[in-house]
Formats: sequence, structure tokens, C-alpha cells
Amino acid sequence: MSDDPIELSDPDVAIDEATGRLSYQGEPYSGAVTQTRPDGTWREYWSYDDGDREGDWTGWYPDGTMRYNGEFYRNRPVGTWQEWYRDGARRLEDVYDIEGTLLTHSVWNQAGELIEFEDERTRKGISADALPADDPAFRWDDEEGRMYYGAEPFTGQQFRRPAPSSPITDLAAYTDGYPDGPTRGWYLDGTPRYTGDYADRHEVGRWSTWFPTGNPQEETVFAPDGALLTRTVWDETGTVTARYGEKQD
Repeated sequence: MSDDPIELSDPDVAIDEATGRLSYQGEPYSGAVTQTRPDGTWREYWSYDDGDREGDWTGWYPDGTMRYNGEFYRNRPVGTWQEWYRDGARRLEDVYDIEGTLLTHSVWNQAGELIEFEDERTRKGISADALPADDPAFRWDDEEGRMYYGAEPFTGQQFRRPAPSSPITDLAAYTDGYPDGPTRGWYLDGTPRYTGDYADRHEVGRWSTWFPTGNPQEETVFAPDGALLTRTVWDETGTVTARYGEKQD
């Protein structure tokens, strides 16, 4: 690891725009990178390990007031990232998990008023009153094909996490205990895994699933009465491996 920072403007510095990896003199770089103003003060300070963004990243205004601060781990943003206005008032706060998934996003105006907020639920279209699937009050009745909450048929949204600290990976909606409305699934990194809708107790419209890469895996189209209209299946290379029915627009 380099003991002295290198300057971002050094012609031997190269950053891969696709991956964010940095090389110096043709080799993956470990150490600090700075952007320095003409007066010698630092504009920004970045850290790298074997070419990956790793550790503290900080930026300053010309008067030395901190402009932003955050941390990377294995080329992913983690923890709390913050930005400030020139007067020191907070402007932005993003919170990431260890995988680099954005958990919450908050923005304030210069008067200190919160003007924008987004968390995992709002990004994924999950209502504020949705309930976790591991709530012991939930009970699925196999004979009725119906979801109960306590003694009553459940109406609302239910979400699932594979572990208490994991991102939400599944969403289901019910009316009077029957599937009704959106059903959604995500991979742990937030990439969509599947999506579809229920109405009148059957699948309707377009149902889609994706590979972790984001490539389509299957697309099925149902009529309003639940009748199957078309189905297309792809392999991971994007090649169609099965097709049923005529293509519907």
C-alpha cells in the first residue's frame, strides 16, 4: 500500500468507468487518492485496496467545511453516507447495508426541512401497514386456499425477509384472505426476481421472472379470466427455449 497519496490528475491514474476500479501505472492501486486545489488544500480524499474502492471517502468545500463523507467496502458503499451544505447544515443521508443495498435515502433543504425520504418499502411499493410473513398471527388454510390473520381472513400486504436483518425478498397482497393485487419478488441485492398480479382469485395480466443478471427468464400472459394466453421461456444467454401461444402486445 502506498504511504503517500497519489493525485487523481496524475496521468498514470486510470479509473474503469464500468467497475470504479483504479489502476496506477498499469497495476491495481492500494492507498489514498486526492484531488488538490491550487492552494494546496484537498478537495477530495478517496481510498483504494487492490484497485477497489475501500475505506473512507471524503470531500471538502474550499473553506475546509466537510461536503460529504462515506465508506466503501469491497467496491460497495456501506453504512451511512452524508452530504452537507456550505454552512454545515445536512443535505443528504443515505444508509446502506453491508452488501451495498440502499436502505434509506433522505434529503433536507437549507432550512433543515426534510423534503425527500425513501426507504426499502417505498422503493418496492410496499405499504406502510404491510405485515411481516413471520408474524405468528398469520395462518394459511390449505383447504380454503385462504390466508388468515388471527381468526379473520386477511386483507392487506404481507412481506417476507429470509432473515431478520435481510432485505425484503417477497411481497403478496390479499383481500378477504384470497390473493389479490401485486405479488413481487427480489433478489437480495434488490434486483427484481418476479412480478405479477392476482384478481378474482387467479393470475391476470403479465407475469415475469428474471435471472439474477436481470435477463428475462420467463414471461406469461393471462387473460382477465385467468386463461393462459402466452408463455415464453429463455435460458441465461437470452435464447428462447420454449414458447406457447401467439405473442401478445
